[in-house]
Amino acid sequence: MSRQLALLIYSINSSVSGLSRLLEARDCFIHETRSLEEAEHAFNAFPIDQLKFVFADLTLCRSNTWPRFLDRIYQLGTQVTLVCYHPQNTHALYTLLGQASHPSTDLLTPHAIKLPLMIGETPQFYEVLNLANRYAMHDITVLITGETGTGKEVMAQYIHSSGSRATKPFVACNMTAIPETLVESELFGYVRGAFTGAEKNKKGLIEAAEGGTLFLDEIGELAPAIQLKLLRFLETRQYYRVGESTPKSSDVRIVAATNKELEEAIQGTGFRKDLYFRLNSARIILPPLRGRKEDIILMVANFVYQACKQFHKPLKKLSSSAKALFLDYPWPGNIRELKSVVESAAMVSDGQYITIADLPMNLQHYATGHREEIGTKAIKNIEEGERILIEDALRQTNGNKAKAAEALGISTRTLYRKIERFELLQE
Repeated sequence: MSRQLALLIYSINSSVSGLSRLLEARDCFIHETRSLEEAEHAFNAFPIDQLKFVFADLTLCRSNTWPRFLDRIYQLGTQVTLVCYHPQNTHALYTLLGQASHPSTDLLTPHAIKLPLMIGETPQFYEVLNLANRYAMHDITVLITGETGTGKEVMAQYIHSSGSRATKPFVACNMTAIPETLVESELFGYVRGAFTGAEKNKKGLIEAAEGGTLFLDEIGELAPAIQLKLLRFLETRQYYRVGESTPKSSDVRIVAATNKELEEAIQGTGFRKDLYFRLNSARIILPPLRGRKEDIILMVANFVYQACKQFHKPLKKLSSSAKALFLDYPWPGNIRELKSVVESAAMVSDGQYITIADLPMNLQHYATGHREEIGTKAIKNIEEGERILIEDALRQTNGNKAKAAEALGISTRTLYRKIERFELLQE
């Protein structure tokens, strides 16, 4: 059997020596590149039928180059696994490849863990991700807070998959989806005869997540009595099934989440102060999407790629006006709203580009009411794209302006004028 190929794309400031050793241990042949452009050239030299992994450093995934690179990956089909990683997140890479410990160890576990894709380049995002990685390495209870749609469950899955419990169950439950009278029996389970209709023993969520992680979403909605029992479980790791007098022990990690301000809930709705302090010792606050707008286009490119791949459609691009709208819109539904909008637009779009006309009516109305701001941003997007195209042409022709102009389909005089306008450095 031929050796599988792995393509590594990383910035000059990051180190992939550990990852290289791990891939070599899996008998992979490794090709390293320092830019997405180099990686695209490598596709032409690779035996594509043997290409298995593409690891892309997200610090290199800029908005104007990344969609084109995704297009190349998309054309390769489903055989290639694309992994977008952060230079600081080497532990997650080792876990993804089936090894939870340091790559210098000899033992490789026989399975691979699929990590949720975390996309972002802003300082706020890196701060959150670094904290999540630190918490993932230790078996502690974590509280995730943030507005609706900021990705609290995805973050919980990421913490679970990046830690030592990655091969064990991840059980998620939204507390608001369970009637208040059934919360205790759903959480802790019950025994036969505990109440009318309890004809046999039933596992609770804690028992179902044994050895793994139990994610409790909207924990701020728990009734005070259940809060107390949850607090006792967090402190003793023991619980009682409904109708049972003998305690049961459990080895399960709790990750809780809420979009409420629990500090205010302590005063207003009776959230227990002792439970709050127990949870708040390891807390992650997810920023709203409007606070990390530099990440929006990266997310859009990924959501478009996933949607087009799922629905077997040619990869779409984002028009300049749609891009400007995405950057200007406040996204009250955060990442969940963005993903839903992009998926819908990718499905209904008939052309090569996703335009404002492909977006939901509320975004079209927003664009109408903010025409001037969006138009200004659209022009800047077009100019930025033009500048990058000229830089690429000059780089690929080694600064030969006549050849660059020919490749761009413009006159040499026009090229010189644009070089002067964009203040491009000339050798």
